[in-house]
Amino acid sequence: MTLKKGAFVLIEYTVYNKDDQKIIDTTVEEKAKEGGIFDENTKYEPELVIIGEGMMFKSLEEEIVKLKEGETATIELPPEKAFGKRDPAKIKIISARELSRRGIIPRVNEEIEINGQRAIIRSVGGGRVTLDFNHPLAGKTLIYDVKVVKVLKEPSEKLRELAYRWLKRALSRKDIRVRVREKVATIILPVRILSAENLGIAVRGIIRDIQKYFPHIEKVVFREEYEFPKKEVEQKREQARSSKDTPKTEKESPKS
Repeated sequence: MTLKKGAFVLIEYTVYNKDDQKIIDTTVEEKAKEGGIFDENTKYEPELVIIGEGMMFKSLEEEIVKLKEGETATIELPPEKAFGKRDPAKIKIISARELSRRGIIPRVNEEIEINGQRAIIRSVGGGRVTLDFNHPLAGKTLIYDVKVVKVLKEPSEKLRELAYRWLKRALSRKDIRVRVREKVATIILPVRILSAENLGIAVRGIIRDIQKYFPHIEKVVFREEYEFPKKEVEQKREQARSSKDTPKTEKESPKS
């Protein structure tokens, strides 16, 4: 049974450049370390993919939908099915002075942005700079090792993933709880989320996603909770028990 359009799927993947077998990207920490691309600020974990939403290359998705939960596949994408072939027309030569006016010191292989477009500096010399506006992976054949970790079925699971992809910088998956009752979705978050950067943007993004993928939901409730550490709770209970068990001291009767 193939995955249908709109299916929520958690995917693990590692992408290689076929030419040199170097790892380009991965969701697996061990692979990131193996390929020398490990970043301690990156969360290496399965990612949410919604089939048919253009979150991946169409040719890659066409192979992934054939997989069942727990299955793996190695998929090869030639340039025309990935980032395209290299286009000589996207190689431009400009003066080094022009970059200087923009506050850019040209260095070979550095990626810069010009008029909203990204380019890689290929050469510098004679007061001229060669810029390559092709995607860095244009002309490359890519190899994807893919695993369908989980196919999400319950609405609460799907809603949690929609929330998590907006809040993953501040929280882990286990920090987010979701309840769905009829037409109301309640998203329960730890109180520390209130100090998260750009929280308003994240909340609006979650609401938009819920409206898009769950049109029957009429109300979304966000709730913050704080759970006292167990030791602190136990200490308070022990103190309460001790105060109850301690006998009251009788007042001394006056001497006759």
